[in-house]
Amino acid sequence: MKETKLLLFAGTTEGRLLFESLSAVSIPVDVCVATEYGKDIIQGNAEHVFAKRLNAQEMKAFILKNKYSLVIDSTHPYAIVVTQNIKTVCDELSLEYIRLLRKESDYDDVIYCETLSCAVDFLKSHGGTVLSTIGSKELAQLTTIEGFEKRIFARILPLPQAVNDCFALGFQGKNLICMQGPFSYDLNLAMLKQYQCSYLLTKNSGDIGGFEDKIKAAKSADAQVIMIGRPTNEVGFSLKQVNDIIVKRFSFPPKNKNLLKTYFPLFINIENQAVLVVGAGKIATRRIKTLSKFNCNITVIAPFASDEVLKMHELEQIVYKNRAFQQRDIDEMFLVVSATDNREINHEIYCLTEKKGIFHSIADCKEECNFYFPAIVETQDAVIGITAQGKSHKAASMMADKIRGITNEN
Repeated sequence: MKETKLLLFAGTTEGRLLFESLSAVSIPVDVCVATEYGKDIIQGNAEHVFAKRLNAQEMKAFILKNKYSLVIDSTHPYAIVVTQNIKTVCDELSLEYIRLLRKESDYDDVIYCETLSCAVDFLKSHGGTVLSTIGSKELAQLTTIEGFEKRIFARILPLPQAVNDCFALGFQGKNLICMQGPFSYDLNLAMLKQYQCSYLLTKNSGDIGGFEDKIKAAKSADAQVIMIGRPTNEVGFSLKQVNDIIVKRFSFPPKNKNLLKTYFPLFINIENQAVLVVGAGKIATRRIKTLSKFNCNITVIAPFASDEVLKMHELEQIVYKNRAFQQRDIDEMFLVVSATDNREINHEIYCLTEKKGIFHSIADCKEECNFYFPAIVETQDAVIGITAQGKSHKAASMMADKIRGITNEN
């Protein structure tokens, strides 16, 4: 069978997460990013990450040299030229092309502009300061706004060339904010209030990478969101869909899949061990209540929590942190459970814990678990764990109820 060689054009959070996910399960993939900075933020085998901005001819030569047979395009939805070049080269070489595309966000109470030019026209006729989060490449259009040097606060990546270009345009001092995202709700809110911004200028780049936090922060700061629409209507796959497609290609099912089990029911001592639960909704609450019976040190991280979780925190049975998950939260953890309603966050936690060799259970994706959270039956002398190999929580729960019935009879 012909070897499948993968090339991933990254440059987005999804691209980074896909590379880390595939690397974690030993699926070989090479990555192209535009800059050394983009290479630095990717975790994985640096030998397989190439940093160079390629035109169509250079892409074609690179692909031919390395004999790739499948190309994944995870570039930014606004990087029209790059995507068109990748598509053209794949067509010319008859290569399989997969577009990893983040879903557009749909929000009320925003001023929607089809293009940046339309947004500029709006700002020319409306006063007030603006926090621009559209990056550095198109800032030149904002210089046509009268008094832009004082009105526009441009937030860009801390890249030397980008900073030099912005200086040349006239963005300097406090009006040039050089930081790497994604940015939390609190940080966005602080910036909007610090500069007394009337508007937040952004692209419809999707929920991943902190977009929702920008929208919420603008609302809290009474700043009007001006959202620039996407330049093209593309069709593509989500991060999970692309990950599943690739993993399936590289997986070889057993001859009799129904008879073989892959998860050995190992009981481990978690007394006094550090356990992290990300999420505090219905499913997470059940996990937390079960874990609390085993004398471990539980930390729960979530922007919102159920009444039961809050009560457990008040009784000092757990530690609850009212905020979004951060990568450093998994440091020193023995076991991690992710049960949020956000697929991207759950997937990110899978990548981080898989790489560090931490026990992890991902509630919405059994393929990303290295242990399944069992249904528990307790008696005076025994603890019984039941799993349906991650296929059916209901089946495991029903079996647990049957066993409870038997033990109660005795």
